[in-house]
Amino acid sequence: MQKVKYTLAEYENGGKIEAYSSVDTTANDYAKKYAFCEHFAKQGKKTVMTPKIHFKDPLYIEIYRELIGTKYERKCPDFMIGEIFYEHEGFDLNMNSDPKRTFGNMISRGMKQSDRIVIDDCHIGKVWAKRNLYDRVNNGDCIKEVWVINNQCEIERLL
Repeated sequence: MQKVKYTLAEYENGGKIEAYSSVDTTANDYAKKYAFCEHFAKQGKKTVMTPKIHFKDPLYIEIYRELIGTKYERKCPDFMIGEIFYEHEGFDLNMNSDPKRTFGNMISRGMKQSDRIVIDDCHIGKVWAKRNLYDRVNNGDCIKEVWVINNQCEIERLL
């Protein structure tokens, strides 16, 4: 089955949101992934929502070529902004867990897919989150960017 890339939105400044036909538009986090791409497309950047596919699928090499030979080979980050991959991580709202643990789990899961992570807002506070991220980086974790997105799809950079 041919997996085709199509345009979801284009902006006068050249920004664009594209997606592969195999992207799951019914997923719970689709709206947040779209909102993140839209945020950058409105700034004139090309964004692409990428699918979850097996690394042996011939399309894997086409989509994720830049990951081959890196620690992210065989992974499928959620989208690209320009030529850079990002991974979105959310959490189950029904879970009554500690927000700090939730934050840590999202960062840890995200780091397995990309060094640029978008997480859902778990209401831990920016000061604590930034301190935690800087501590992780200082202790050797490879994290280049972290963004937080809330339920209203407002986006803010933490790192």
